[in-house]
Amino acid sequence: MDIDSLIDRFIFSLQTKGFSENTISSYAADLKEFSKFFSKRDLTKDNLMEFIENVLVNRYKPSTVNRKLSSIRGFLKFLLKYGHTDIDYSDLKNIKTKRVPPDYIPFEVIKKAIGEDRDGLIVRLMYASGLRISEIVNLKISDIMFESGFVKVKGKGNKERFVPVDLKTINAIRHYIESFRKQIKGYANSDYLFISNRGKPFSRQGLWKIIKKRFNRLGYNIHPHMLRHMFATHMIENGANIRAVQEMLGHENITTTQIYTDISDNAVEDAFRKADILK
Repeated sequence: MDIDSLIDRFIFSLQTKGFSENTISSYAADLKEFSKFFSKRDLTKDNLMEFIENVLVNRYKPSTVNRKLSSIRGFLKFLLKYGHTDIDYSDLKNIKTKRVPPDYIPFEVIKKAIGEDRDGLIVRLMYASGLRISEIVNLKISDIMFESGFVKVKGKGNKERFVPVDLKTINAIRHYIESFRKQIKGYANSDYLFISNRGKPFSRQGLWKIIKKRFNRLGYNIHPHMLRHMFATHMIENGANIRAVQEMLGHENITTTQIYTDISDNAVEDAFRKADILK
């Protein structure tokens, strides 16, 4: 069986396991160069190391190399499981990267971007919860737990978590649903919280354009994860425990969260309620 067919089978296995479309697309993109390289070579350990050293390391920054290595390890694990290779990939380690703090947006700028309309609420909810763009896109009204002040989120790997949201943001969501959202044609046919003016759910790119435009008016050019970064940064600055922030962000490994601060010790909900970053 050729390498493209094996990759197709691997991608199909991810789909059957319920991986998100974004994750599957990322795997497929990461394995494109891998497929091209091994279309005329045998999949051996020596050739694999040549691919990593002469293709990946020479072309990409360390963080990108590590992401592609993660995809390759996943693919090799699949091949090993079904007897298509005997390569030992256990020593295929990530290369060291220097952790760089994320860009900073002043709190006053974020406050100006927040508003009662749909676009302003998107900014508010992203900043108040630390949700990813993809998680905001897929958020449904039925995921909002108005009485308890939580939102149910399905994150990476289809993993479900409950994220606390402050009362003012919960009330802003309720106001948006009862007023602004009802002005959109076909609003009753969709359970998605945020819908376009045509009553359709947003794509990741469409939602991001709205946020980017909101901040461009204030003189800031931001990237997709900046509001998530600022949520974590301001939570930490207000005394939240890093493990609480890890839980809210849905990070599987705490080292991903440690870029924001050193470890302290509070419970998830208590940390959030005390910080009250939108007071």
